[in-house]
Amino acid sequence: MTIKQILEEEINKTQVLILAGGSAKRMGLVEKPKPLLQVAGKPLIDRCIEFLRDNGFKDFTLLVGYKAEQIMQHVGNGEKYGVRVKYCLDPKVRNVGKAKALKNAIENGAVDASRRSLIAFPDDIFTEKTLVARFLLSHVEAVNRIKVLASIVLASAIDLPYGVAKVDSNNIVTIFKEKPTLNILTSTGLYIVEPEVYKIIVQEINLDEQKQVELEETILPMLAEKRKLYAFIIPRNTWLPVNNLKELEQVNNTLSEANA
Repeated sequence: MTIKQILEEEINKTQVLILAGGSAKRMGLVEKPKPLLQVAGKPLIDRCIEFLRDNGFKDFTLLVGYKAEQIMQHVGNGEKYGVRVKYCLDPKVRNVGKAKALKNAIENGAVDASRRSLIAFPDDIFTEKTLVARFLLSHVEAVNRIKVLASIVLASAIDLPYGVAKVDSNNIVTIFKEKPTLNILTSTGLYIVEPEVYKIIVQEINLDEQKQVELEETILPMLAEKRKLYAFIIPRNTWLPVNNLKELEQVNNTLSEANA
């Protein structure tokens, strides 16, 4: 088989889960759900779906919560993107978080328990066009070679948005550096999980937990401890997160300049 044929076969075994239940409260933009915020003239959710579609993916499930009806009305059944889209409403509990949303989707049958999942978030933008296809091939190779259960995309470094300092024993600042680049592997919020991980999520996550429960605080550390989590590392400048108004402005400028 050619690489293209192998990729097509593996894509057909993969469903896309987009966690789109968040609000834009941290940005002070509560009139619309975060996935519908526009960057360089296009909503985040459109950029996410189109990026994954262009990598070959066709089957999408959107996990929606905050103002879900707005997202459902905008995205529809996926026909306008050339893909298939269905929805799963977040559970009616307080402080949902990604892990609770995933457990709810698994238990409600919105996740096909026989297929692996590519998990993505609409507020993470990637500038390398074939990244996800290469990520999937890397994951499949790692599953076959070293029996991992999941893979994660990591940026090779991160630009810290603050100044940092070193001080001596007398609290005299000896070094100050504004917004340094830290050479530390950083999660970009793009994951692939095998069906075995669904069982772990259902077993470990409690929907009645009072606090918000995140995948990154529960399931991913557990997989890492068991040496079942594989890393796919990308250059830091190929990932553009949108978590606050400043990042929204920066990404808007970057994409607008690229399209100029």
